[in-house]
Amino acid sequence: MSNNFAFYLKYRPQVLDELIGQEAVKKTLLSSFQNNKLSHAYLFVGPRGTGKTSTARILAKMVNCEMAFSDLPLAVGNEKANSQKLTASSEIPCNKCATCLSITDGSNMDLIEIDAASNRGIEDIRSLRDKIKLSPTTGKKKVYIIDEVHMLTPEAFNALLKTLEEPPAHALFVLATTEASKLPQTILSRVQRLDFKLAESQELEEALKKIIKSEKVEIDEEALKIIAKKAEGSFRDGVKLLDQLASMGEKITVKFVSDNFRSSQFENILDLIKNLKNKNVSGGLLSIGRQIESGVDIKQLLLSLMDILRSLVLIKNGVGKQLVKGLTQDKYTELETLAEGFENHDLIKDLDILQHALEKLKFTSIPSLPLELGVVEMCNSKNKPLDYFPLEKKLRDSSPAKPVQNDNIEAAANEPKAQDSNTLSADEVPAVDTADSDILKLKEKWTFVLETVRSFNFSLEALLRVINIKECTPTSVVLEVPYSFHQRILEAPKNRDLIEGVFSDILGRSIRISTKLGSRLPKTEDVANIEVAQDDEIIKAAAEIFNSDSIN
Repeated sequence: MSNNFAFYLKYRPQVLDELIGQEAVKKTLLSSFQNNKLSHAYLFVGPRGTGKTSTARILAKMVNCEMAFSDLPLAVGNEKANSQKLTASSEIPCNKCATCLSITDGSNMDLIEIDAASNRGIEDIRSLRDKIKLSPTTGKKKVYIIDEVHMLTPEAFNALLKTLEEPPAHALFVLATTEASKLPQTILSRVQRLDFKLAESQELEEALKKIIKSEKVEIDEEALKIIAKKAEGSFRDGVKLLDQLASMGEKITVKFVSDNFRSSQFENILDLIKNLKNKNVSGGLLSIGRQIESGVDIKQLLLSLMDILRSLVLIKNGVGKQLVKGLTQDKYTELETLAEGFENHDLIKDLDILQHALEKLKFTSIPSLPLELGVVEMCNSKNKPLDYFPLEKKLRDSSPAKPVQNDNIEAAANEPKAQDSNTLSADEVPAVDTADSDILKLKEKWTFVLETVRSFNFSLEALLRVINIKECTPTSVVLEVPYSFHQRILEAPKNRDLIEGVFSDILGRSIRISTKLGSRLPKTEDVANIEVAQDDEIIKAAAEIFNSDSIN
C-alpha cells in the first residue's frame, strides 16, 4: 500500500469526469469550454468537501492546457476554428503537459490561489488588482481562485468589484464559498453562479471502491457503506475516513469502524428527536450529555435541533422538497420517515419550548440547563393540540386593560389594582394573566430584573431605576422614560436583547420592549441611586443634569 501521500491529495479529481455528484456543473463548464464561451468570473457555491477548489484547478488547466491549443493559437481570433479544435479534444486537460503538471503540483505562476479567511482586507485585494494587469507567464490565462470569499471585508469587496466589472482579457476569476448569502448583491450580479451539491452515498461508495482497489485495502462491504454514510455527502471527508482506517493496517470491518469513529452530528440529533417522539426523558438527557462530552457547543446543538424539527414541519406539510435544503437524499428519506411519527401540534409545541430555551441561554449559569429542562417538558407534556389564538381574540374583543400609572415602581407593586368591568375575569381566561397582572408580576420581580441586568451592565441597571412600566400586551412591554437619550440607550440592540430576555423569562413568553417619552422629570432621590461606570460618559452626563452634586 502506498503511503507517500494522503488519499485525499493522491486521489483528488484532475479532470471533470472524476468529480463526484456534480453532473450539472460538469455539463455547464464543458459546454462553455467547447463553445469558447467561458465566463470571466465564476462563483462556486456549495458545502465543504464537494469539489469547489478542485473544479477551479481543473478549469485553470483546461484554459491553459498545451494540448488544447497545440495547433490553433487561442489569440488568432478564429473562434469557429478554436471551437472545433476543443470539441475534437477528448482529453482536456491532458494532465501530461508542463502546464497541467505545474498546476497539479502548485508551482504554476499563472494560478493564484487566495484564502480570503486569511487575506480578507482591502490591501490584499488592492495588491491583487495591481498585479492582475501583468500578462500570463506561460499560459494563456491568469486564473485567480479566491476561496471562502464571503470572509472578505466590505471594503475588500468594493475593491474587488471594479476588477470583476472590467477584468483584463487574460484574467479568469473563480470565487468559492459555502455561504453565498453573505456576498453583496453587487458581486453576485457580476459572476456566473454554479451550485455544488452533496454526493449521494451510492456515488461515494463507487468512488471509494476505486481507491480501495488501487490501494489494495481489505474492507467489508457493510463497512464501506458506513464510511460513505458518515462522509455525509463529502467526497473529501469520505476519502479521509478511509485513509485513517486503512493506515491502521487492519482489515476494515463494521466493528472496526464503530470502534474508531463516533456518530455524526446529524445521527446524534436524530437520536435525540427519536427520544422526544417516544417521550423518553432519560434517553433524551443522556443523548444531550454524550454530545456535550464530545465537545458540541450547547447553543449550536439547540439550533441544530430546531433546524431539524423545522425541516420535519416542512416535510409534514408537503413543502419539504422545495424548502429543505442541504441534505442528501438518504438524509431526506430518514426525515420523511421520522416526520410520520409526529403530529403538527407536537412539532409546534417542541419548537416553542426550544425557542424559550434559546432565550434563557443568555442568563443561565449552567449552559446545558435550559435545553435539559426543555427536553423534560417536551417528553412530559400531553399530546394535545396547542391553540395560540383564543387569548388574542378575547383581548382584541375586550377593552385594553388600564395600565398602572405610578411614579415609584416599588410603591406601585403594593397598590390595589382597579377592577375594570371590561377586563376578562379569571374564569374566562384561567391560565393567562391580564395586562395589569403582568405589570404587577414584573414589578414584584423588579429586584430580580435589576440584579440580573447589573451583572451584565450596571449602568443600564441604574437607568432602569428611573423608568416606569407604562403598558403590557401579550407580546410587548412599553417602558416610559423621562428623556430621549434614555430611549437611545434602552433601544441599543445589546441592551434591548438583554432586557427582553429577562422580561421573557419572568412572563414565560417571548416579549419585545418599546419605549415612550414621559412628561415628568425623575425624582432627585431616584437619580441619587444611580451608580455610574467610570468610562460611561452618557450616564455621567445624565447624572450631572439630574443632580448637581458630584458623582465621584
